[in-house]
Amino acid sequence: MTPQDIEAIVGGYHGDPFRILGPHAVQKRGGQPRWEVRAFLPQAQSVSVRIGEELFAMSKQDNQRIGFYCATLPGEPQPYRLQLCLHDGTTTEIDDPYRFPPLLSDFELHLHGEGTHFESYNTLGAHLVECEGVKGVRFAVWAPNALAVTLVGDFNDWDSRRHPMRSRNSGVWEIFLPGAGELVTYKYNIRSQFRGHQQQKADPHAFYCETPPKSASVDYDNEKYQ
Repeated sequence: MTPQDIEAIVGGYHGDPFRILGPHAVQKRGGQPRWEVRAFLPQAQSVSVRIGEELFAMSKQDNQRIGFYCATLPGEPQPYRLQLCLHDGTTTEIDDPYRFPPLLSDFELHLHGEGTHFESYNTLGAHLVECEGVKGVRFAVWAPNALAVTLVGDFNDWDSRRHPMRSRNSGVWEIFLPGAGELVTYKYNIRSQFRGHQQQKADPHAFYCETPPKSASVDYDNEKYQ
């Protein structure tokens, strides 16, 4: 991780955020394994990593108070949660989206790439799923000319920096948002490879949307639909 990586994450234009954020094994010190947890949480004034009942404080990575946190922990990477103390003094605990693996299979992406995926509505869009015992929503969008795609909505105050998505094959971007449920209002902030143009766009594979003149997409539990 370099200062340029941190700057790109904070600026919302890093094309490979999962290489920087989340849990990462680091070089051993004195023969002992270590790992880091990295998170960009500008809405928090302090953050800790919770593993079981134990809390490990995270430190800010520069003097500008921009909200990029890191903690170095002993051992090998393991499941964890993040405890946030917000600027209004309240405390909340969340699952880190960047500790979860990709959910779309290589086969699904292969079919999409060759144009033979005839049920792409099951792959793209917003779907209620469960990953590693945690319920949430999987978001996926096709944006082959994007430099970076971030998920925005009420859940992150429409901040286009806080939830950058994972780039997959065939121009597909995805992210799993743990703890999210039905009727999440969202859009995709797409930053183009051409001249850095960016724009928030509704989901072309959305199953539900806001009533005009509002234009955001809304996730929906399709099992309820008859």
